[in-house]
Amino acid sequence: MRLKIVLIFILSILIPTALLAHFGLKAVRSERSIVESNMRRVYESMADVVQDEIKTALDGLSPEFLKETSIIESILTDQASLFRDHVKIFDSSGRALGGEPFKDAGLPVLRRPLKGISYTIAVYERYPALMKGLEMRNKVLSFYIAIIVFSAFFILGGSFFTLRALSEEWRMAQIKSEFVAALSHDLRRPLTSIRMFSEMLKEGLVATEDKKKEYYDIISNESEQLTDLANNILDFSRIERGRKKYLFEYGDISKLAAETVESFKAHMVGPGQNIVLDMETGLPGLKMDAYAISQAITNLLSNAVKYSPSDGEIRVNVIKKAPGVAIEVIDKGAGIPKKEHRKIFEKFYRTSQQDTNVEGTGLGLTLVKCAVEAHGGRVTIDSVVGKGSKFTLLLPV
Repeated sequence: MRLKIVLIFILSILIPTALLAHFGLKAVRSERSIVESNMRRVYESMADVVQDEIKTALDGLSPEFLKETSIIESILTDQASLFRDHVKIFDSSGRALGGEPFKDAGLPVLRRPLKGISYTIAVYERYPALMKGLEMRNKVLSFYIAIIVFSAFFILGGSFFTLRALSEEWRMAQIKSEFVAALSHDLRRPLTSIRMFSEMLKEGLVATEDKKKEYYDIISNESEQLTDLANNILDFSRIERGRKKYLFEYGDISKLAAETVESFKAHMVGPGQNIVLDMETGLPGLKMDAYAISQAITNLLSNAVKYSPSDGEIRVNVIKKAPGVAIEVIDKGAGIPKKEHRKIFEKFYRTSQQDTNVEGTGLGLTLVKCAVEAHGGRVTIDSVVGKGSKFTLLLPV
């Protein structure tokens, strides 16, 4: 639909502009051609008149007079004077009879040799101002057409960027609409579980202590997910408004990673899934916002759990990597197409490989990227569709 709008817009500007340029130039060239054709006939008529007058005058002379060059040239000059400076007679050496043409005459527009004698009739432009005017009109019109064509492309360029901006707004509106739908779904499920199990506990419908503990754990886990979801949305809102502040303090990255993984395992890991934490010894201390880094690791783990098999293993490696520390989160899930590796860090974006039943708002990786870059680091991805993904947080010392 958008492509059709763009094509219609382009054609509606280019076609009229091209037609205007074509017919404008054609009109001027046609006018010039008509004038030149008429002038050509005028010049030929002038040459015919002079030639006929010369023939008549020479036919009336005796052979003795025809031997006198001065007499012949006098007759030729007299007949050429019928058209003043517009007709000149030249001899075989190129000498003009009766004086040279006026200085602005230019080159002859018509030359015609006289029969029987070695002289040539030369006709000069009779209306030079007219032809110059036509030439000037042609140049002026060409200039105007060039301005029109330039303006058309300028309008087209502006319209293209306008349509592109509108297209981006349409895309963002659609993404935001999908975000609201996903958020509603993400909120409804845990709230439904919390309400259902809390009412069962309230009404005393749970007989055994083991069941009560199970339901309390479910309520706690769902509450934890709601808290993480709310924190993600609030942090994203602060980042969007430029009001997100980080509290940097020196801390132990090993301890932070271990606590984050244990907390995540306690609340958000399914019964068949397993998270393995592997840390190098002697890791350097980092100046960091502990909450932001913990949240980034949690978001990566959350995505790994969502897109991994129910019995899959997820690995978290914390290793030294110049110029600091690298935190790797590796899963064996669905994977992400290479063409989407950059897009997945955009706000609200969700990969095309996603399962429609998988919860998510498309903010997690955006927050991860913002948090890591605020620490002067970066996040990388290495993923193959069907084989899993590895996200790496590179944090400088």
